Parts: sequence; C-alpha cells; structure tokens
Amino acid sequence: MTKLESIQIRPVQASDIAQIVQVHLQAFPGFFLTLMGPRFLRLLYSGFLNHPTGISLVACSKAKPSQVIGFVVGTTQPQGFFSQLLRQRWLAFALASLWPLLKRPGLVFVKLWSALFYRGESLPDQPNAALLSSLGVHPAAQGQQIGQQLVSAFLAHAQTAGATAVYLTTDQSNNAKANHFYTRLGFKLAGTCKRPHGRILNRYLIKLNA
Repeated sequence: MTKLESIQIRPVQASDIAQIVQVHLQAFPGFFLTLMGPRFLRLLYSGFLNHPTGISLVACSKAKPSQVIGFVVGTTQPQGFFSQLLRQRWLAFALASLWPLLKRPGLVFVKLWSALFYRGESLPDQPNAALLSSLGVHPAAQGQQIGQQLVSAFLAHAQTAGATAVYLTTDQSNNAKANHFYTRLGFKLAGTCKRPHGRILNRYLIKLNA
C-alpha cells in the first residue's frame, strides 16, 4: 500500500496519457466514457493537456514518479471547451467513436450529439469558475486520500490561473460515495442538471479564497 506522504502531485506529461486512460478504465467500469474505449479517452485527455485553459494533474509514488495512480483534469474556461475540442479534432473523434457507435448506436449518438453542445453546465452567476471535469484513482490505491490531494492541487492551480471558484457535476442517484466525498471537501450543492436519458447530475461549487 502506498503511504500518503510518499505521494506527489505533478502536471501531466504527454507520456502519462496512456496510463491515465488505464486508470480511467479501472476506476470507471461500465461508464459511458469507458465504453467509448481507450482511443476515445486518449483524445479526450490529450485535449485537456494541450488546451491553453486545461488543468491536468497526476498522482504518482515518489519512488516511481513515472507510474500514474490517479489523475484530475478540468478547464478554467468551460464555456464551449468540449464543443471546441470536438470541432478541432472531429475526424479523430469520429474514427474513435465508430466501433462504439456500431455496438450501441442509440446511446452513443445521443451522448455524442449532446457533447457537441456541452457547455460544462456553466454557472451564470460564477463567470470565473473553473470546471473540474474528471477525477480518477486506481482501485488499488483508493482509500488513501489521493483523490483529496488531487482536488486540493486542482483548486490551487485553478486559483493561480485566475478562477474564483471551481465546480463539477456528479450523478445524483446511486452515487452516495462521490457526493459525500465532495461535500466533505467543502463543495456546496449548487443545483442539479438533466442529461440525456433522464440522467440527473448534482452540481457542486466551492469558492476560492482571494
């Protein structure tokens, strides 16, 4: 087991993307993005790394700094981030989506179409809020406060980049562990939003100190 004090949080490097994808696949079995497959996930996480407003961090053991055991990604300008990413890399995303689309045409088409117009569920009264888009820790390393360290580092990076708050969305139903995790870290429930197929998400917000 990795001890808490032996963990380091650092910015993502291009060589980390493959490991981030593997952590995602292990941490989120059965989720939509997992069903989209490694190729799609590589494009997505590379998008956060390469975008000027992206924040991408990984957790590693100090003894093995190249071994990724957790990650967090987001953007300081969520308005239009995902639609811009898809427009810029539409052909690559289309090719990566081909096989998942053939396997689950209805589900994949609806969610991909929604993603084209996704705005990060932005908050009108918080124009300078950054979006924490995805947080994952390898199952073998969970329960060691690594997720908490990643969130704390993300908040610090967002504040340095000029954000006055950070928000995120997570499933409302059958998701008590994640909801409790964010409220325990100081996030406040700031409403709900409805996604395709009736999926309800809780929206959480934390304000950053000036």
